[in-house]
Amino acid sequence: MESGEQWLGRNTDAERRLWEKLNPRHRRQLRVIAGALALRQGQARLPESARAKLAALAGELERWVARLEKLLATVATRTPRAD
Repeated sequence: MESGEQWLGRNTDAERRLWEKLNPRHRRQLRVIAGALALRQGQARLPESARAKLAALAGELERWVARLEKLLATVATRTPRAD
């Protein structure tokens, strides 16, 4: 099984792996998000109060991701490709 860093970097055409292109702040954010999602999957072992907070935050994260996807799609259609 590959690590998240290996999976993100699987781009043979790139000179550097995607993970290396991210600045340290964004790397940290991805690690935190991945940790939260892993906790969400194993939530049966969490106390009820922590489970409720985690579920609320996971829902909020999903809403932000949906907004980000829409924004990126809009930018991609308006930005000419550099060939």
